[in-house]
Amino acid sequence: MRAMRPFLSLLSLLKALPTQCLEKLRSPSKTHNNSILPNTRQFLAAGKSGVVYGIDPERVLKEFHDGDGGEIERRVYQRLGSHPNIAKVLNTRTDGSIILERGTPLRTICRASSANEIPILTKVHWLRHAAEGYQYLHARDIIHSDIGCNNLILTGEDHVKLIDFEGCSIDSGPAGSCYEWFSYCPSMPRVSRRTDIFAFGCAIYEVLTGRPPYYELETSDDPYKQVEELYANQHFPDVTNLPLGQLIRSCWCGDINSMSEVIQELEAFRTRPLR
Repeated sequence: MRAMRPFLSLLSLLKALPTQCLEKLRSPSKTHNNSILPNTRQFLAAGKSGVVYGIDPERVLKEFHDGDGGEIERRVYQRLGSHPNIAKVLNTRTDGSIILERGTPLRTICRASSANEIPILTKVHWLRHAAEGYQYLHARDIIHSDIGCNNLILTGEDHVKLIDFEGCSIDSGPAGSCYEWFSYCPSMPRVSRRTDIFAFGCAIYEVLTGRPPYYELETSDDPYKQVEELYANQHFPDVTNLPLGQLIRSCWCGDINSMSEVIQELEAFRTRPLR
C-alpha cells in the first residue's frame, strides 16, 4: 500500500506567505466587474504591450499602449474560452483595456523566505495546473512565447493560472514576445511548442529552487548572450539532486515532445511511494 504524502492546504500556505502576498488572495468583494473606484489603481507591472494595475484584491486592469494593442490577447481569449487554468477575463472596456482576475505570481511565492516550507507535492500540484494550461494552449495552436513564473498566478481558489497572452504566436504566426533571458534556447522556428517546453523546464527549476537557471549571471553585461551560448552548447545547471531533475533536463534537452508528457511525468512523481 502506498504511503500518503502530506499535502499543503491553501489555508496552510496562506499562513506561510508574507502579508503583502495575502492581500491579493482575500475574500472576494462585491465590486462590479466593470467598475473601478477613483484613485484605487496600484501599479503592478509594465511590458512591451501595456501596463497592469491592481484595482482591488480580486481584479487587475490591463491597459495597452496604443489603440491596436490587445488584439492578440483578445483573439487568444476568444479562442480559448473558459478553462480552470487560464486567468478569467472579467470585462472588456470600451477603450480596449481588459479586467482580469487577480492572483499572486508564483515567482513571488517561490522566492519568499517561507518557500522552503512548502511541501514538494504542493509545488508539483501547481506545476501540473500550469502544464495543463499550456497543454490547452498548444492544442489550440497557440504558443505562449513567454512561459515563466512571472506569468503564472495562484488564485484564492487554489488554482495556478496562466496570464499574459499579448505576445503569443497564433497558428504559427509571429510572436510579440520571447521568453526571459534565462529561459530561451536559440531555435528555428524562433518560438514553438519545443521552446515553450524548454522554458517550462526553467519554470520547474525556479519553483523548486526559488531562483532561475544561471541566476548568478543576471548582473553580468549580457546575460542573454551568455546563457544562449551555454544552452546552444547543451550546458545546463546541474539538476542531479533536485526532485523532478530528470524531467527538467528532459525539457532542456528536447526529450519531451508535448505538455501531455510533462503532465504524465508530474503525475508519476506525485504517485510515487515515499522512500
